[in-house]
Amino acid sequence: MNFDLQDLLLVSISYLLVLFLCAWATEKGWVPQRVVRHPAVYVLSLGVYASSWAYFGSLGIASEHGYVFLAYYFGISGAFLLAPVLLSPILRITRTYQLSSLADVFAFRFRSSLAGTLATVLMLTVSMPLLSLQIQAVSDSIHLISNEYSPKTLAIVFCLMVTLFAILFGTRHISARDQHQGLVVAMAVESVVKLLVMMTLGGVIIFKVFNGFEGVDTWLAENSETLAGMQTPVEDGPWRTMLLMFFASAIVMPHMFHMVFAENRGKQSLNVASWGMPLFLLVLSLPTLLILWAGIKLDSPVTADYFTLMIGHSLGMPWLTIVSYVGGLAAASGLTIVTTLALSSMILNHLVLPYYPAPVQMEVNIYRWLSWVKRLLIATLILASYGFYRLWESQHALYNLGVIAYVGALQLLPGALCVLYWPKANRKGFISGLIAGTSIWLVTMMLPQMIDVGRYGQWFTEMSSYLYQQWHLFGMISLAVNATLIYAISSLTKMSSEERAAASACQVENPDGREHKIPVAKSAYDFHEMLSKPLGSLVARQEVSRALKDLGLKEDESRAHALVRLREMIEKNLSGLMGPTVAHEIVENFLPWDKDKGYVPQDIHFMESRLEAYHTQLSGLAGELDSLRRYHRDTLNNLPMALCSVDGNGDVMLWNHAMKDLTGITAEDVLGGPLLQIQSPWNKILGHFSTIKDQHLLKHSVEIEDRNRYFNLHKASIVAPVSGTSGNTVMLIEDHTENQVMEDQLFHSERLASIGQLAAGVAHEIGNPVTAIDCLAQELKALSDEAETREVAGQVLEQTKRVTRIVHMLVSYAHNGQNRKDNALLEAVNIESCVQESISLLQLGRKSSNIRFLNLCDADHRVVGDQQKLQQVFINLLTNAVDASSDSSELSKSSTITIRTSATPHTVSIEVEDQGHGIPAAIQERLFEPFFTTKEAGKGTGLGLALTWNIVEEHFGSIQIVSPVDKVLERGTRFIISLPRHEPNSLEQEEAGSENIRQRQGYMTYDSHDQWEQEGETV
Repeated sequence: MNFDLQDLLLVSISYLLVLFLCAWATEKGWVPQRVVRHPAVYVLSLGVYASSWAYFGSLGIASEHGYVFLAYYFGISGAFLLAPVLLSPILRITRTYQLSSLADVFAFRFRSSLAGTLATVLMLTVSMPLLSLQIQAVSDSIHLISNEYSPKTLAIVFCLMVTLFAILFGTRHISARDQHQGLVVAMAVESVVKLLVMMTLGGVIIFKVFNGFEGVDTWLAENSETLAGMQTPVEDGPWRTMLLMFFASAIVMPHMFHMVFAENRGKQSLNVASWGMPLFLLVLSLPTLLILWAGIKLDSPVTADYFTLMIGHSLGMPWLTIVSYVGGLAAASGLTIVTTLALSSMILNHLVLPYYPAPVQMEVNIYRWLSWVKRLLIATLILASYGFYRLWESQHALYNLGVIAYVGALQLLPGALCVLYWPKANRKGFISGLIAGTSIWLVTMMLPQMIDVGRYGQWFTEMSSYLYQQWHLFGMISLAVNATLIYAISSLTKMSSEERAAASACQVENPDGREHKIPVAKSAYDFHEMLSKPLGSLVARQEVSRALKDLGLKEDESRAHALVRLREMIEKNLSGLMGPTVAHEIVENFLPWDKDKGYVPQDIHFMESRLEAYHTQLSGLAGELDSLRRYHRDTLNNLPMALCSVDGNGDVMLWNHAMKDLTGITAEDVLGGPLLQIQSPWNKILGHFSTIKDQHLLKHSVEIEDRNRYFNLHKASIVAPVSGTSGNTVMLIEDHTENQVMEDQLFHSERLASIGQLAAGVAHEIGNPVTAIDCLAQELKALSDEAETREVAGQVLEQTKRVTRIVHMLVSYAHNGQNRKDNALLEAVNIESCVQESISLLQLGRKSSNIRFLNLCDADHRVVGDQQKLQQVFINLLTNAVDASSDSSELSKSSTITIRTSATPHTVSIEVEDQGHGIPAAIQERLFEPFFTTKEAGKGTGLGLALTWNIVEEHFGSIQIVSPVDKVLERGTRFIISLPRHEPNSLEQEEAGSENIRQRQGYMTYDSHDQWEQEGETV
């Protein structure tokens, strides 16, 4: 049963088109992100490992070496089962420093462009047999199931299709930090296809070839020699070498490194892959023996490698043959696409850019230039692999090609383990070991397979056959020589300082080995200017902006520690773009360190965040020390007193939460920066205090936002734990403003109280001379016969009456609340007269004021209360109204304060309304708090409204504020007081009760002179 070449061409194009559409839909966002970024998709994408060598070649291994074929699955499964100690550390390195290949890792770790170049050349060499294997598998498949003898045309079509796919979906992002989601989804789809094909083949074989599981047991029992032949090679076969080389393939093969690390979605995905990948390979390997046994039973006329294609032909199932062909096509295309993509990045970073740097003219976009170079490299690689396939022309079995490739890649394993676990390994040892091991591999494996040694004599033919049979032995010898030279030469030679720093960064424990240096550039703008020369202005601006965004820094960043981190991030980003060698060279040459300064203050905030992410891995004494560190850190940060610390260079090292609340400046904005460059006035306050000799500075006055604030400052000298240098200072700041204002207000209140007592005493003393003057004036008026004299005497009497009234009000106000008892009887208070008396008192000191008082209180409205206390209430409210009206300069010339009353059967409401500036809603709730005032110090105590509130509550009343009264001009304030209304039983009871109260209180009173005259008395 044969298929036309056109039919196979149509099937191939259709399959690759479906793969293309899956990737396209993913890139367009048509596939939900929860599906694209699911760990299962990542695990399935790792199925690219199951290439044509797994699909076809494992059958050849099984037929020749029996169960040794399981090493192909068990080896890499072991690597994933050891993911926490093998794969996770490499993932951390690649993600931290944006390394896209193992060659990048070697170049970064050994700080050697030669190390990256040699690794790239070796991977390119071992990949040619592997890529040609994929083309050969497709070509041989077509040859076997079609009536065309030479399927080279379809092989070319296959190469063109995978080239187009790799270019479209493998070069959309040129930086290692950007992932190719479409590529990952496409590889996951291919893995599903391979799995379904293998399961379909297994099911058909069981039920069509062996007629069920019992048929399998029966056939195996009848062909026991087959099982014996499969078990014998295990005892002395190449299974150890195969197990090791497939174990190493997880990190040394280009396609696996790219999918495992470069396209990784996160540590969680790798954790799932640590068991998901072995499970996938286990299921995929189950049908292998069934296919081998079915091919033997059906007596397939082809080698064991291609039994999968012949089963459908033998059973007369053409659809099964097409399904088997599609499975092989999926296995070949996946590896070809990913391998060429990974190799193109390595060649660009280590063979092109170091020797042919990108143009930096302003009109050239480096990003676009790199993309086109990478596309050209992909096409060249696939074309070269096709040429390699045509060169060999199916002279070697798939098994041979795979062995050559994997043993060659095995030479990179010692260097990879040194990156993780041996910090003393250096570039000299790595390069020497790699060259020696690779040379043995070339001589014993690669060259004998590439050269027709038969024409050189019988001895060469026998030697080539011997080398082929003992490939596993020479593979281990080359590996041993490689590892031995790395150890010996690294032990005998010294490492450079750059190598030591890189080795420290790559270790699993990863102590921070950064050198404490300061860049020459003093700001982020300087970084842009310096990078413009090697990268061009546009690319330099984009790279600096990207690094600033990654670190969460500002465009005008100038702190020393932040610039160090910025330099590191730029190198990492450039490493993902151009490779670590070129990136390091650019940064070292164009962003040099300042040789005159050898220490940079540590970014405390950054260090704390690093330790927070790492502290779960600490145990024992390290864990206890970390807990102690966290305790002291939290103590300082949560200290209710503002605290900051500066080092000997004047750079801020610590800035706690209380300092942030006090100054409004966050720790991220000041840590590591000069103290003198923080926001004013704190730079002057702290900078001045840090330089003076005094350890304490009490009641330091500073004007902040047009308001005087007072601070107590304390400082102490410490020794920096990082650098061991002196001159470091820790400073504490106490906000003494409220206490100082309260002291001033209490002092002012005490002074007013003293003045009030003096005024009361003076008023008593004035009464005697005024009485004498009054008597003399009355006598003069009564005895004089001259009209003019009597008129003058009358004027004197009028003025004495006025003085008497003033003295009476002052004495009454001075005795307000004194000698009062809590159980004193309340009286009926006439609101109109009480308000008028308050106005009179207030006008004594405001004769020049233009503010008019309008008393509209009803004379019949009376309340139950203490007249003196209520008078205090009205005086406080009227005083505040006068101050508010006086501050409103636009209205002060005609401002009016209105007092009116309204009554209900049980309450009387008194409204005091002014036309002043109003009261902001934000402070209305605090007006009645003791010592709260909006006036300047010395002009108000903050006790008036608090006393008013207490008096109103004592009278079982309420008080409320309406401000502003005029919603248009946003001016005016209205205080509304509601008090219980007085309802007298009779006028006589009211007057008697009032007289009793006055007698018990012992108030001094002055009789009216008019009454004396009406009674006709003379003195």
